[in-house]
Amino acid sequence: MNKKVLVFLAVASFLAGACAKSQTSATGEEAREYIQLWMEKYHPGISANSDGLYILSETEGTGEEWNNQKAYVLVHSTIYSLDGTISSTTDSLLYKQLGTFVPGNYYGPRYQTVGSGYSYAGMDALLKGMKIGGRRKAVIPAWMLTTSRYDTQAEYIKNCTLTSHLIYEITLEGQTDDPEKDAADFLANYVHQNYGYDIQSVSYITDEEPDGTFWFISDISGFNEEDKLSETASIEINYTGKLAKNGTIFDTTLSKVAKDNRIYDNSRSYVPLSATMASSYSEITVDQSSSYINGFKGGLHLMHWKGQKAVVLFTSKHGYSSSGSGNAIPGYAPLIFEIEILK
Repeated sequence: MNKKVLVFLAVASFLAGACAKSQTSATGEEAREYIQLWMEKYHPGISANSDGLYILSETEGTGEEWNNQKAYVLVHSTIYSLDGTISSTTDSLLYKQLGTFVPGNYYGPRYQTVGSGYSYAGMDALLKGMKIGGRRKAVIPAWMLTTSRYDTQAEYIKNCTLTSHLIYEITLEGQTDDPEKDAADFLANYVHQNYGYDIQSVSYITDEEPDGTFWFISDISGFNEEDKLSETASIEINYTGKLAKNGTIFDTTLSKVAKDNRIYDNSRSYVPLSATMASSYSEITVDQSSSYINGFKGGLHLMHWKGQKAVVLFTSKHGYSSSGSGNAIPGYAPLIFEIEILK
């Protein structure tokens, strides 16, 4: 091994050990010395900017500049340790290269709350000056990996209790004060483009006015009023659920759909589900469970005939809110369900 590399590793090991032992203000100084040595070795010529970040690469965007008064950003991101280990990413190509890509999982930009108490100071510093569509990669030093805010770099370093530095690579896709409103606007445009401009938002809650967050589309021209199901009818249904923004199917009762979309799971059965209707959407049960999301039950509540098919679209207000669900549904995701009551 090259002697210079051995010397560097020895210094790095010493510094890492020193940082690990100390939880005092000296930790920040030791972390600062370490990252300076690391940068000199692997990225000579790149100096820290006024926010303490080391910008490794940048592609300028063409959209509006990031506004730190906006509560949320929509970003693609990949986070690395200094040795290149990826701790998280939204990049499907990287998952494929790593051999961990899973069809049906969501790979794409995610909303992140920014500001004191929510995001790292280093993340906000990374966003500073970026425009939508822009891409930036930078080393965020340990003292900037805090949700607290200080006036100077010296104060950040003084209050540092971490020893690990991270590399962030982000693409700024958007910014907003209200992801829910953005999703509602997206669904309105989606519905009008795909189903016509005469379609209006509805509500499945008695005496509640539509607010543009829930849409129900069903052709009932072939059904008769006298053939309506009773309020407490027991029925069987098939459904397919997908993300509205990219069309990824995350769940279905139909084996062919599951196989075609590479989400087939040998451990489960692809059969129609039993459902019991009710006078209120909240009391509807599916497979004897009432825990299905409101948007799904609300769609069923508006269906009244055997053989009826419907497309139900709704924002996260009626779905999985800001938290999403597992790896398949991100926070604030608008969803589409295709539902059929079997004859």
